[in-house]
Amino acid sequence: MNLSESYFPKRISDKIIFLLLLFFIHSILFYHSSWLSDDSFITFRVVDNFLNGYGLRWNPLERVQVYTHPLWLFLLIPIQWVVREISISAYLLSYLCGILFIFVYCFTFSKFRNTFGLIVVSLGVFFSSRTFIDYNTSGLENPLSFLLLLLFEIKFYSLYLNSKQENVKIDSYKIGLLTALLLLTRLDLVLFLILPGYVLFWEIFKKQRIQFLKYSFLGIFPWVIYLAFSIVYFGSFLPNTYYAKTNVLFSFSERIFAGWNYIRISLKWDPIIICVFGSHIFWVFSGPILKRFTKIEWILSKKEKRILWISLGSISIVLFYLLWIGGDFMAGRFLGTCLIVSIFSQCVFFALHFENSNLNIQNSLYNFSKLEFNKLKFSNWKGLFWFWDKLLFVIILIYFFTYPFSPFRYTFQRTPVQVENGVVDERASYHDNSSLKHWIEGVTPETHPWSQYAIRVSSENRLKSTNSSLNLFDRKQVLWKESKEVQTFKLLEEIQQVRVTTNVGLAGFYGGPQIHWVDLLGITDPFLARLPGKGFPGHYVRLLPQGYKEYIEEISVSLPNKELDRFYYEVRLLSEEEIWTKQRWKVILDFTFLGNGNFKTRYPFVLKEYRNTLYGFPFVNWKDEDLTQKLIREYFESSTSM
Repeated sequence: MNLSESYFPKRISDKIIFLLLLFFIHSILFYHSSWLSDDSFITFRVVDNFLNGYGLRWNPLERVQVYTHPLWLFLLIPIQWVVREISISAYLLSYLCGILFIFVYCFTFSKFRNTFGLIVVSLGVFFSSRTFIDYNTSGLENPLSFLLLLLFEIKFYSLYLNSKQENVKIDSYKIGLLTALLLLTRLDLVLFLILPGYVLFWEIFKKQRIQFLKYSFLGIFPWVIYLAFSIVYFGSFLPNTYYAKTNVLFSFSERIFAGWNYIRISLKWDPIIICVFGSHIFWVFSGPILKRFTKIEWILSKKEKRILWISLGSISIVLFYLLWIGGDFMAGRFLGTCLIVSIFSQCVFFALHFENSNLNIQNSLYNFSKLEFNKLKFSNWKGLFWFWDKLLFVIILIYFFTYPFSPFRYTFQRTPVQVENGVVDERASYHDNSSLKHWIEGVTPETHPWSQYAIRVSSENRLKSTNSSLNLFDRKQVLWKESKEVQTFKLLEEIQQVRVTTNVGLAGFYGGPQIHWVDLLGITDPFLARLPGKGFPGHYVRLLPQGYKEYIEEISVSLPNKELDRFYYEVRLLSEEEIWTKQRWKVILDFTFLGNGNFKTRYPFVLKEYRNTLYGFPFVNWKDEDLTQKLIREYFESSTSM
């Protein structure tokens, strides 16, 4: 059986009507649920800077990989080049990925006999899941992750279910290419590839391991090329967000507790995922359970057991990873891929089991009417099991229409913002200003307060620039930009203001490239990312070093702390120096391979900037000396650095 093979069903018209219905439902949900997160505008600013000739940069004068999803960014660039409206570009790419996901999913299971019920129930679960629907837009890479992970699962199980491999070279190359695309979409998707990779190497291709490695490496080569580009251009294999979110002051117990809260809250806000995971665990142990409590023989083949175990193991690895890193602040964002892996593997399990048993699925489940639980006969459930798929679908419909936070409610009511233990319902937070629905009504992300703040600053800059000379950043490279008004080239004054903030996405994009943003969370700042951070999951604030803002403004020529000034010089070598200098590559070697890329020594900081952040609000009535001592203890006298 080859899952990747396809055929045109006889009743093509019925299938087309069904697909059109699914596309219609998806489109309605997409229209009402679509939104763009503040984080997505971090990537959007890089796209905008690239199209305007500044390269893959956040602040035009720094080479920093602020994005975690290169493939998503590279797909956005040509779309934005044509569309010229970043919100619509992101929606178009997300919508296309969602439509392809539905088509591929339906097309795959149409190969099996009597799987229409599985398809309907599966998509019903997807459409009822806030995690799946919310992050099928958001401007982030999730819809692309969903699609590519589905394609990888299809290819893997296709190879696993075939005893003979007809074309090792092509199959190995496809596996490698899908792996590369997943890693280019998001590096931590590698967690879903660990167990399948083990099975591929030690079992499926055990007699052709050399060929498998050789041709799968050819497939992975695009990712290798990007890594080479990344180390040369940015000075690091890993994105800046890695350093910003791992160089933090978190004890092991605090990380585990925060990670547990993230998983718990995400599941609490999207309980249908609990049902899916619970069903998965039940079928894994269904043999002994049914044998213990019933008189029916429920025998699973080795392959059927392994299908469930491999996917459950992959999901477990991801959940342990979330515990280990302390979770995140976006509720559900990292559970959508787990949901897809679980549902897909259960559907493959059911389709394979009932096809191999040469029984109709409905007839097989009808036999459960003969089960006895504690000698209680369920023979009167005959009709219930006969219409098992219809029953499940009705249950899902009830959930879809009645659950207070179901995606269906997006069509007619505003979702209240929920925050619990640092975990946030991000869609509810940004939907009012960044949704497709409101965009059509004239309310764009540009109306968000953070966007308006940046636009106001940018407007002030343009007024001041008429009477100012270009004396700022004269030591740095000069960039040129074409003036649309006069169709000539003129010198662009790079930075007219330096602003410090913790919300860089919307402000960064709508403020334009002329504002240099200092991100206290370190996500877009190559220097601050390597200083210790502390705060909520995904938001770890840095203490702004004295003299750092003044140095960028060229008011001062060095930082007061000599040790920190030397470290800052090394960071500038990575992000601002010419690419091929000997000094720069010495720092790359030192930071990347010798573990000297983070600064952990005490340094003087600007207390005022900390007070201006969300983290400083609780200490508004504290004396400066008391708060300073508290921060010194927390940031520099702690040995619990992650």
